[in-house]
Amino acid sequence: MKFSKSITAISIALMLSACGSDNDLQQKLKGTIPKNTDIVSPIVQPQLRELKLEVPEQDDVMVEDFPIAQYVTYPDDQQHIDAISSIDVNWPKINVHQAGKEYGYIDVDASELFYYASPLNSSIANAATDLERHDDFVWFVTGSSTLHRLNLADNISHHWLLIDSDEFTEVAIDESNPNYVWMYDQSQHALTYFNASTDVATKFTLLGEFTIAGLTLADDQLIVLAHDHGDYMVMAYQAQGAEVEHIASWHLAGFEGKEFNDIALAPDGRVVLSTPDVENNIYLAADKSELIGDGPIEDTATLEVVQRYELDEAIAQPSGIWPNQDQSWTLITDQAEVFHLDSDFKLLERHEIDFDSVNCNQGCTEAIVGDDNVFFALADGGLVGQFNRVGEHYILHQEFQIEVTDEKGALYSYSGLGHDATSGDFYVVPDQNGEEQADILIVLDGEFNVKAKHPITYSGDTQGSIYQFDAQGVHFSNGFVYVVSEQFTKVLKLNLEGEIVAVIDLNEEDVMEPSDIAIRDGHVYIVGDHENGDPVPPITAFKVEEE
Repeated sequence: MKFSKSITAISIALMLSACGSDNDLQQKLKGTIPKNTDIVSPIVQPQLRELKLEVPEQDDVMVEDFPIAQYVTYPDDQQHIDAISSIDVNWPKINVHQAGKEYGYIDVDASELFYYASPLNSSIANAATDLERHDDFVWFVTGSSTLHRLNLADNISHHWLLIDSDEFTEVAIDESNPNYVWMYDQSQHALTYFNASTDVATKFTLLGEFTIAGLTLADDQLIVLAHDHGDYMVMAYQAQGAEVEHIASWHLAGFEGKEFNDIALAPDGRVVLSTPDVENNIYLAADKSELIGDGPIEDTATLEVVQRYELDEAIAQPSGIWPNQDQSWTLITDQAEVFHLDSDFKLLERHEIDFDSVNCNQGCTEAIVGDDNVFFALADGGLVGQFNRVGEHYILHQEFQIEVTDEKGALYSYSGLGHDATSGDFYVVPDQNGEEQADILIVLDGEFNVKAKHPITYSGDTQGSIYQFDAQGVHFSNGFVYVVSEQFTKVLKLNLEGEIVAVIDLNEEDVMEPSDIAIRDGHVYIVGDHENGDPVPPITAFKVEEE
């Protein structure tokens, strides 16, 4: 249920005073604020307004989408992240603050998730309860009534003393205009919106006895992380200046026993959550209910369950599957583990594989094609490794890079790989799912050189962009390319010119997070992904029922 409430901002004029003009103020700040810095010291008569913290409906949930911390790589001279106090997304970096210990960042744009320290030359900033960065400036609060801004380029700081009794523990800045600041006052359970350009503030008393654990602001959305006796919730508000309107709220589900202490927003709309735990302390979470729905194209057929095959508990996070000619199967996981399975998916062999160009500790392997002696493994950055069997092991024989870039010149990433064993051609579709990002079918030869690129099209009527589909798995069979989409849980049938000729519905209750598809003897086999701690889902065999 959407709750809308328009709030008229009550502006509080803030008066400026020089650093040496108020002895009482100087005494309060002695030992806290360095000399020769500007202080904005308002005389205020707060006029409070109310903002309701909107509790989510029972079925409105966010769940774990990726355990970031498990895949962070630490160079030899870096210490591990084990005492997070706050996080902040400045894509492609996730800044991590460990109060009293270290400030640094995770580079999420590298082939591995490397962590590096990025020291703050400020004892006050290092002790912040919450800290956000924009370019060379960090904005932070320390549990007092002062808002701080530190210029990292010259180490000059600026301070605003707001209301004497406030205890600001959380801060959020607007990336498009970092002078727009939101802060949480834990002493009075209130939010303060502050325009640092005009020195004007608006204060809202919060309705709802929840503890605020984090704030973030992005694209005019104020995101609040709150909890009530361990029940953590995410609440989203449209916030243009001090005009605030509730958008949606979610429970955080599947994190039993976790204590969260900050939140940030990734560019794709997923939230980044941190915990004070020593390990397993940064997660991506998402509203998976958005993955289901009718989609922009009317279904032409439905997948009906024929049989389910349980997988060995040694298999975790399967990402790709391939049918071998002898009726056995080959399966690959996110962790670059390869499993050979018999015709009933019983475990025969397990192998670990290593690339030269990438360390797959972050879960990079997405698909596999081949047979018992030679197979090709796809990493999500378009890197393909050919692995040959030598005795009881598989050894990297050669690496190939799929050299196709998007409109910005960046290499595409992929989650599926199709193969025509007769011609030797391979097929990939980038795994993007933005409504404005045009999708293409890419045909590659046996050396992974581009033979053709076809825009993905549909000749019929649509209800929205066909680019909303994503490509989690790709398979070639009988002259067509089949793509399994996690978005809307559908299977798309494409001809070799990239035209969608059929959309086959997959019930999300059968496979909620499909990761790859294979076709054998008229049956469609789909493998599903899962979150850490959840049981490995079975491989499900389907038959296609025409509408």
